[in-house]
Amino acid sequence: MPAPVEHWIQESGLMHLSSGYLTMADAGLISTFVERWHRETSSFHLPFGEMTITLDDVATLLHISPHGKFFDAPLNMNTNNAVRAAHEYLGATWEEACAEISYNKCAQYRLQWLRDLYSRLIQTNQFECAARTYLLHLVGCTIFADKTHTRVEAKYISFFIDLHRCRDYSWASAALVFLYDNLGDGAIHDTRQLGGYMSLLQCWIYEHFPRICKRGDRGAVPAHHVADAAFLYTDLSTMIDKYSLLYIFDLELSD
Repeated sequence: MPAPVEHWIQESGLMHLSSGYLTMADAGLISTFVERWHRETSSFHLPFGEMTITLDDVATLLHISPHGKFFDAPLNMNTNNAVRAAHEYLGATWEEACAEISYNKCAQYRLQWLRDLYSRLIQTNQFECAARTYLLHLVGCTIFADKTHTRVEAKYISFFIDLHRCRDYSWASAALVFLYDNLGDGAIHDTRQLGGYMSLLQCWIYEHFPRICKRGDRGAVPAHHVADAAFLYTDLSTMIDKYSLLYIFDLELSD
């Protein structure tokens, strides 16, 4: 990564997101918790009572700031504005931007398209546009991952228009609200796909319900980051079926 781009990534306060992920989400473990999520209270309803993911949980696991301005997504991010934003802020040609939005038929960009665009921007030394493209791709893979996990909404460009002010946002708040919204959607019985940052949810489960998994060889080291948790924990839930997991889960809570 060129030094100017790395500088902007560091300044944004999002650098830790580039390493904080699990290679694979455990669908059985996650669905067990999602089924216990209640939209009315934004919490998991468990045998001992209610429990939820807090702002401090998100900030601690992801190492992103819980302080700062709250992000209000623009309401007018239609396809025309998405084309204009890609051209003005991401450095895409007008023709490239039009073709991408036309392909998607909505105000979204494919993550692969952003990766290809980033490579070209680096070659032409368009470092500020490259930094915006990298950051948009980064949040699209993590805290703002949609149900397809292959696209990101164009409205999130608004975070990165002024690279000097990226650090001013409460990234942990934005991540938490997005996860809550997607857990609410996932709690609906006919929902087939779940959006949101599943590495965050899975490592939150590991932290609060340690008997569902076991510590690795360096178990004495506290897992205070998603990447740390991914290294320290060996997931046991992949070895058993969902209904056995429910039994173990209830046993964990009854102690």
